[in-house]
Amino acid sequence: MSVPLSLAALLLLLLARTTSAIGTSAASSSPSPSPSTSTSTTSISIEDFGAVAGDASRALENSEALAAGAARAAELGVPLVVPAAKKFFVFGTYISEVENLVLSIDGIIEGVPDFEKWPITEACHGHYCPMLGFYKCRNVTVTSSAPSWDAGGIIDGRGYEWWWSEILQTLPCQRPKIMHWKYTTGIVIEKLHLRNSPFWNIDLDDVSNVVVRHVQVETDLDSQRKMMRKHGRTSHIKDLLSLDRTPDAALKAKLDQSQSTVNWRDWLARTLIDLHVPTFPLNTDGIDVKGTNIHIHDCKIRNFDDIVVPKPCDTNCKLGNCTQDILVENIEAQGVGLSIGSVSPSPRHNCVKNVTFRNIKLSYPAKGVYIKSDPGDRGSGEISSIRFENINIFRPLWWSVWIGPQQQHQPGWNWTEHEECALDFPLGSSKGHCMAQKLVGFG
Repeated sequence: MSVPLSLAALLLLLLARTTSAIGTSAASSSPSPSPSTSTSTTSISIEDFGAVAGDASRALENSEALAAGAARAAELGVPLVVPAAKKFFVFGTYISEVENLVLSIDGIIEGVPDFEKWPITEACHGHYCPMLGFYKCRNVTVTSSAPSWDAGGIIDGRGYEWWWSEILQTLPCQRPKIMHWKYTTGIVIEKLHLRNSPFWNIDLDDVSNVVVRHVQVETDLDSQRKMMRKHGRTSHIKDLLSLDRTPDAALKAKLDQSQSTVNWRDWLARTLIDLHVPTFPLNTDGIDVKGTNIHIHDCKIRNFDDIVVPKPCDTNCKLGNCTQDILVENIEAQGVGLSIGSVSPSPRHNCVKNVTFRNIKLSYPAKGVYIKSDPGDRGSGEISSIRFENINIFRPLWWSVWIGPQQQHQPGWNWTEHEECALDFPLGSSKGHCMAQKLVGFG
């Protein structure tokens, strides 16, 4: 049974319907909210902050977009995305004091080797700023949803021009790293492909609670070899580091060619000196670690420098006074070796302890295991509780295990000033000083 509406009730009903229609029309005609104002966005893109793909002239703007996008994504609690199937050129970028950030690099980030425009700032300690720098952050994940190593998750440092300038000694300061993390806790780095870093690949500097997994580090050794040869930095054994192709035949051919009658270790020592293996290719360390509670696993590294290297902390470090509680496992690598240090004495006691390397395959390392002290005449240091388990060292180019003073020579250095331990020690007449460091304890 229907009830007749009063005139007042009918007017109220018509007014409500009219208001609803007006509201619907206004909502449909107004622009959609931007990611910077929406509270329901599932992710935001660096393109929302002005980044432009495929244009190297936009490198500065793209770097600024990365930093601005990271700050906003952390505020919103959503991932910041570098879109798939796109390449974004950048300079150095520093992201400071953000919490709970996820940066998903689904496309490619590539550095532009413009030495004049690349930022050198006080925040970067007067050096070229890293491609991705994180300072005083908490709970940051850098990852990728790319389906394969080459489809995305790529950070390309375009290192060739930087390396060449380093050899020529034309740069005003230290080259940029791909990643630098400082005073940061709660870090996850995963599913990335790092290519041709100008300097170190990943620098974990005074950090805590870190996981690095499923990361590939790759350096173009062939280009480096050609560069060193062009600059006259190689001997007649030009392709020693290509022995992975046909090792036995190649080595025999080189020995026959040299008509060497000296002990093969002496011959190899001179060859490695001529090749400047410790600086080949110019400090492109894989993963450098200074901090506590760090797990690095299931990575592939080809860099011919330190592969994974815990470096010392002292009481100046903010997140711990010793580099400790580190597990490195399930790694395949071609590099200088698994290193500790170097550790020099410090008035505040330099320290590396409780580090385990296990289940690691090394191909043609310069040194498989490389635990190194450094000169100094004040303070103290320690390297203790270091464990190596199930380490496969295939055809080391020099020592399988070296525990002692660091053997190193850097471009632009001279033996007298730096008093280095020469690479030919103890087989040749060392120009440097290979004295044991009495102030650093090994235990």
